[in-house]
Amino acid sequence: MIRCDAPDFEDVGTTRRKPLTPSQKLELYEAQGGICPLCTLPMRPGKRLIDEHLRSLGLGGTNDFGNRAIVHEACAQAKTHGPEGDLARIADAKSQKRSILGFEKPRRPMPGSKASGLKRGFDGQVTRR
Repeated sequence: MIRCDAPDFEDVGTTRRKPLTPSQKLELYEAQGGICPLCTLPMRPGKRLIDEHLRSLGLGGTNDFGNRAIVHEACAQAKTHGPEGDLARIADAKSQKRSILGFEKPRRPMPGSKASGLKRGFDGQVTRR
């Protein structure tokens, strides 16, 4: 069990997405030298480019320039929607947080516990709660 006062525990809330202006996107593109940081291939004119958070907002990322990059649309889709992508990792993190905070009932409650719906009396008989 993870304790909230442990030094390595960081409660991460979701930050609101803040769009970049076209001039900020151009500045990012030029700072990257026209190279996609996800696939390390050059970005060619005519291909759709996306402003992407390198560390997802749902996983504690920020809207700072250091956490943003211009990437190929296909690279962004794979990073976000892939089997090990950001959305899957965010869902896992939220599930863990709900479980740790006690907001979810166990799926398979321990027999005889309060969550099971059954109770055993001192005489050994099992009855419904």
